[in-house]
Parts: sequence; C-alpha cells; structure tokens
Amino acid sequence: MNNDIYDYINKWVGNTTIYPRYKIDKALDFVANIINNNVSIIATGAKRNNTNVSYMEYLNLFLITDSNSKDTRVFKKDISKILEKENIEYNDILDSLIIVYDKEKIVLRPSFKVEEENKKIEGALITSSDGENNIYYPKLDNKNFDKKEYECKDNFINLIRIFKYIFQSFNGEIKELNEFNYELIEALIWNIPNEYFNFKDYDDGLLKAISYLYDKIASEDYIELSEINDIKVLFSTKNNINRKNVLVALYKLRKYIEENM
Repeated sequence: MNNDIYDYINKWVGNTTIYPRYKIDKALDFVANIINNNVSIIATGAKRNNTNVSYMEYLNLFLITDSNSKDTRVFKKDISKILEKENIEYNDILDSLIIVYDKEKIVLRPSFKVEEENKKIEGALITSSDGENNIYYPKLDNKNFDKKEYECKDNFINLIRIFKYIFQSFNGEIKELNEFNYELIEALIWNIPNEYFNFKDYDDGLLKAISYLYDKIASEDYIELSEINDIKVLFSTKNNINRKNVLVALYKLRKYIEENM
C-alpha cells in the first residue's frame, strides 16, 4: 500500500475543525427564548455530533411539544408566526423552517412527542408537506451515537469525516457515490462493529471498513443494518436507497484507493 493514502487522509482529518459546543448552546438558548416553555428542543445532526465537513450540514433542532393532533403542519405554522413576530427571516422548506443565527443556518423541525413500548421510547412525529406522518427518534439518535463515540473514541468520528470527504471528492469519478448522503454515511459507519475501530493507521481502517460494509450489504444480512436510532431499517423501502449502487460505489472506491493512492 502506498503511504500517500496515509498522508492524504491525515490531511483531511487535520483540516477538520471542531464545531464549538458553545455555538450549539447559543443556538438552543436563542430558539428557547422565542419559543414557549412547553416545547422541548433537541439538537441533532453532524454539527451536534462533531462530524460536519461541509457548510451544507446545518444544525438541526427538533422542537417537540405534546399534542393530541396527528398533523404537525399547524404547529409549524404557529412557529412561523412567532418568527415573523420577532422579525426573524426564515425559509419554509418541506417539513422544516430554516433560520439564520450567528451567520449560520439552523433547521427547525416542529414535531409532536410520541411514546412507544409503554412510554420507554420517545419519538418525534413530523407531518410532511404532502400530509404523510413520519416518526423520528432524536433522543435515541444522540444516545446511540454518543455511546459509539465513547466506545470507539476519535477513530469513529474521524472515519465518518473521512468517508464524507471521500463522498465530496470522488463523486464525480465514481457516479454511484451520489447514492450516498451525509446521513447515510453516518449511519453506515455507526453500524460497523467496534473492533473495526481499533486501527492505528487510517488507510488500514478505511479499507477494512469498506470491505466490511461491502460484504454486509451484499449478503442477506443487509437487513440488519439500521439507522442510528437502532429502530428503523436502513435499507427500507421508505428510505429508497439503491442497494446495488451502494455496493458498486464501495467496490469502485476500494479498487480506486488500492490502485491510485
């Protein structure tokens, strides 16, 4: 293996800056001050997880309230009226409201609290613009992500970043990489067993991770792969991920790395 890959990957990792926790706290305080006290606010996503590599990875804030209704579009409208009253500009996109605070975009996701399995699992129901209800699990996403980070340390975080940089850098040469997005990358890396994060060299860790994912997705066991909440199946019909394209991308990526770097 050419040592260039080691230098290249370490340059990626070295160029990544940690998103400051105080910025998340400031955003939470800002939104909390304009939304009433009956709303629970949960930060999720790459900036919260410290895995962001692109300015397009915004901070996501779930705005969760109790309601007997099954349609969050009215709640979303209420939030938009509050923003207008406070003279806060926003973009209304699908099921979210996007605002700018401290020169950064924040995605507000108005949702209703739902409880499952005798109130042991808390989810967030969001109604899409066309009236379809979807349930998300921001608390479980955060809990499971943090557990993996605690167990696998920086190698887990950095491997996510490396895969994201690869997605950005090679999707022109490997068109099947366009099947990926940042959320899928985080979920795929989260599904890799802990022992794969015991590597000392990123080139070795990267190739073993690609091989594991390829073999898993190619087998009948691909159905075991889940979203980070560990409830939803990753390769579900609803997620609409082309499994064949993912496999082709992983195969080409491994071959490309071995031959060119």
